[in-house]
Amino acid sequence: MKIAIPNLELASPLLANLETVCAEAGIEVRTATLEQCGELLFANMVDAALVSPLGYGMGVGRVDYRIVGGPCVALRDYTNTYGASFSEGSLDLASYTSSEPHAFMTLMMRMAMTEKFDVDLALANDPGKADCVIGPAVSGMHQALDLGEEWFDIAESPLPLAMWVIRVDAESENFEDIVNRACTAGLTERPVSEVVPLHADHSPREGAILYRWSESIEEGLLATLNTLYFHQHLAEIPAIKLLGRD
Repeated sequence: MKIAIPNLELASPLLANLETVCAEAGIEVRTATLEQCGELLFANMVDAALVSPLGYGMGVGRVDYRIVGGPCVALRDYTNTYGASFSEGSLDLASYTSSEPHAFMTLMMRMAMTEKFDVDLALANDPGKADCVIGPAVSGMHQALDLGEEWFDIAESPLPLAMWVIRVDAESENFEDIVNRACTAGLTERPVSEVVPLHADHSPREGAILYRWSESIEEGLLATLNTLYFHQHLAEIPAIKLLGRD
């Protein structure tokens, strides 16, 4: 069996014991970007992978997938992991720059801004003249918009970032057990609270990074797939199929 994992720091708690578990099970592991993991799974170059909702939706009508309802990564409200900041002196909101313009989280940030502010951001030809910067949060720097918070405001549900997906024709009878043993023991969520100055004019924003599949994450996945379809990033909306349930 072959699997693909993303070089995504947020997913590292899901992979804490992966090397040992896969060595015991004789599983070959490939490392790629989150977006490439979806492509590898779709191309049948791996049997299972940690993929984004876009990676899952890529197979609709062409490949039969199942989601493992266990370890995953999702953002609930404010998480200070990814967002957008506005360029100083910018009078418009039409262009953006990013160190990872084709990343799933960049796409979701752009769509969230379209949904909330009715703007259609184009990648700037000159990064120095972009109206906003989209990317990971940097320690000590304030981002005007937080991806998890903006999405939660729109969908009232968490934003799934990465989930284990397996092809139905994969030869593995215990894959659910493998991914559960691979993650950090007792892993459920990591609460996040905004650090604000002592006399700030607002209370700290709060949220959590979620690491365990739940009904609310399933609702968030459906909302995400609907949004991706509405913005023409998916040809149709795939059904949410869980391993052992559907």
